[in-house]
Amino acid sequence: MKVCHLTSAHPQEDIRIFHKECASLAAAGYKTYQIACGTRYKKFGVRQVGIGEPATGRLKRMLGTSRKVYLVALKLDADVYHFHDPELLPYGLKLKRRGKTVIFDSHEDVPGQIMDKYWIPKLLRKLVSGMYRKYETHVVKRLDAVVAATPHIAEKFKGRAKRVVTVNNYPKLDDVIFHDSPFSGREAVVCYAGGIDENRGEKIMKQAMKKVPGELIIAGDHAVEKQGNVSYVGRLDRPGVNELYGRSVAGLCILKPIENYFYSQPIKMYEYMAAGLPFVCSDFPGWRKVAEESGGGVLVDPEDNDAIRKAITELLTDREKAQEMGRNGRAYVTEYCTWAKEEEKLLALYKELSKS
Repeated sequence: MKVCHLTSAHPQEDIRIFHKECASLAAAGYKTYQIACGTRYKKFGVRQVGIGEPATGRLKRMLGTSRKVYLVALKLDADVYHFHDPELLPYGLKLKRRGKTVIFDSHEDVPGQIMDKYWIPKLLRKLVSGMYRKYETHVVKRLDAVVAATPHIAEKFKGRAKRVVTVNNYPKLDDVIFHDSPFSGREAVVCYAGGIDENRGEKIMKQAMKKVPGELIIAGDHAVEKQGNVSYVGRLDRPGVNELYGRSVAGLCILKPIENYFYSQPIKMYEYMAAGLPFVCSDFPGWRKVAEESGGGVLVDPEDNDAIRKAITELLTDREKAQEMGRNGRAYVTEYCTWAKEEEKLLALYKELSKS
């Protein structure tokens, strides 16, 4: 079976799309393609069909790049099309009308996400969110399935889509090295690896670190620089991220209290646990369960700098407790939150759709 994943907004080697879903399908014997901005090459059995440099500007990407992705997809003439961006909804519907099997992979609760989009005027957000949800419903009820990245997102599609399958964005344990070297011998370092902006807690973390006796290392798309005891090291590859985890005492995941984050599942939190790091995270409903059940995390009010500072300082000070929490997190992830378990659900869906 020839399957094709489509994205107009994500990088070619996106962790969820390429390293997890596409790689798993290729390993299972599917002839797997991915269309995205970039170049043409083959890796992990996945044929990358690059369409060139990404567009500059949101509007050009949403209109021009999405259409380009669709036209290339048509030429491939795949059996199954699996797309990952809301802007591709119209083209998913076009592919379905051509008799193809089509899956929408919803990484976010988009109607909820729209309510926090700074580039949409605040007075218009509710209207735009409602219009988007209505159109999304119009499309997904005609598609073969929706794959949701979290149970919360899956719940949003109940009664709107023919079939909804939750495929959590949990880590591949083979990718994340479990570091069990004594914390007592590590530097006073905490880390953050991921997207960098104010909503993801950049300002919160920097303010909290002002009186912490240690260093925060931030890995992500940012110029390499040092600001006091906060160091930006740029975007790291997988070995670089693993090295960062191995020298750190704790990982931070302190996002702003935005509704769309309350039930999200930030991959960095699960990666910290997989690496054997305790984590400090925002006290959100969806995150509280993981922190408390695993015994691997400290919950803080993201708007309380003193509480954040205290939590980080305590982990840097009590290294024995920090390492015990890290081991608890590793055990929890190994038992409940691995990509291997999610892969089974993805492959089961494809097998089922191939029979229909």
